[in-house]
Amino acid sequence: MTEKKEKNVKIEINIAGEILAMTVPYSRQKSIRHTEKAINDLFSDWRNQFPRKTNTEILAMVAYQYASYYHDLSALYRDLTSRLEQTSSILDTLLAQDAPAPAADGDPD
Repeated sequence: MTEKKEKNVKIEINIAGEILAMTVPYSRQKSIRHTEKAINDLFSDWRNQFPRKTNTEILAMVAYQYASYYHDLSALYRDLTSRLEQTSSILDTLLAQDAPAPAADGDPD
């Protein structure tokens, strides 16, 4: 059985006036456009809030903000994964305790 490979498309995004060309899976376009908009919205807000900073400084601030979000979400994901594994193990133990013992072959009962 062969897996059907998703078609890639070439798109351009604009981040703070810089055009970036990329090739992405077709299904990722909406997410990429959403990310592009969020970054540009934050850049624009901070551009207005900090008029004396250079575009490079604003972009560095935006990059830090998103890196910080990523780091925090990664830590939450690791913690939740660990908790889910612990919960699954506890549930497996509880289910094993409640499960009836298998009947022995040849047992008259």
